[in-house]
Amino acid sequence: MGGFQMKCFRIALALTVAAMALGIGSASAAEKPKLAMILKTLSAPYWQIVVAGAREAADKNGADLVVLGPPTEDAVEQQINMVQDVLAQKPDALIFSPSQPPTAVGVLNKFAQAKIPVILVDTGMPEGFTDYVTFIGTDNYAAGQAGGEALVKVLKKGDKVLLLDGAPGNPAMTDRVDGAKERLDAAGIVIGARQPAYSDRERAFSVTQNVLQSTPDIAAVFAGNDDEALGAMRALKQNGKDVPVIGVNADDDALHAILAGDLYGSVAQSNYQMGVLGVEKALAAIKGEAVDKRIDSGAELITRDNAQALLDQRADLTK
Repeated sequence: MGGFQMKCFRIALALTVAAMALGIGSASAAEKPKLAMILKTLSAPYWQIVVAGAREAADKNGADLVVLGPPTEDAVEQQINMVQDVLAQKPDALIFSPSQPPTAVGVLNKFAQAKIPVILVDTGMPEGFTDYVTFIGTDNYAAGQAGGEALVKVLKKGDKVLLLDGAPGNPAMTDRVDGAKERLDAAGIVIGARQPAYSDRERAFSVTQNVLQSTPDIAAVFAGNDDEALGAMRALKQNGKDVPVIGVNADDDALHAILAGDLYGSVAQSNYQMGVLGVEKALAAIKGEAVDKRIDSGAELITRDNAQALLDQRADLTK
C-alpha cells in the first residue's frame, strides 16, 4: 500500500473508532453538522481516496464526519446493519454507497421518514428509494465503454476477451462490464468468458486461472475494478501470457503496474471529488439549498502516457 493509500486508510480507521467510541449524536460538538458516511468497504484504496476527499471537505466546512464500512464489498448484511445503527444515532445527513442497492431500500426509506437527507455516491438506488438528495458518481456504463474502446484499438476481430464482473447485484460493476461488452461486441471481439470476481484481487486471480484452463487463447481482460485487474494480471503472468488488461479506478497499485508495463490501462473515476462533493452537497441539503439530483463526477482513461501525472496530482493533494 502506497503512502497516500496508507494515510487514507489510517484516516478511515480513526473515523471508524470515533464512531464506535463517541457515537454520531455526541453532544460535545452539537454546534457542528453531524455527517455519517457509509461506504462499501474501507479496505480498498479506491474507497480510502473517497474518505480523504470527504475528510478534506468536512474539515474545511467545520463538520463532524464519521466514516464506516465493512471489511469487504460483499459483506452486504454488515453494511445494512451499519446503516440501521447510524439511523438510530440521528445524524444530520447520510452519505452512502450501497453495495447491493435493493437491500438498502427499506432502511433508506426510514431515513426519508426521519427527514434525514441522503446523499448517494458512486452507486445509485433503484426506484424503490427516490427520496435521496443527489447521486454523485461516474457514469459507469460510459466508463466501461471507454475501457472497451481502448481494448478494441489493440485487438482484432475474433479475439477473445475475459470480462471480470463484481459481486452479483453490484450495479456499478455490472454497468462497467456491460459498457465494455457493448464496445467489444460492436467490434466483433468474442467474449471468451464473463465471471464474477467480487471486486477482489485473489478471487480474480483464481477465476482467471480457471478460465485460462478452459479458454487458453484469451487475448485481453477487462475488469470492473483494479483489484480484479491486478489479480488477473498475476494469473496471466504465471501462465506466460502477456496480453492487455484494463481495470477501473486507477488505484495507486494499478498506476504503478501501468508504468511498469504490466497493466495496459485503467479508467480513473474522480473518487476524491466524490468524497468532497458528498460532504458539500450534504451540508447544502442540511441548509435547505437546492442540489442537482444527478452529478456526474467524470472518468478518464489512464495509460502510461498520463499515469505519472495522476500519481503526482494525488501526492499534491496530501501535502
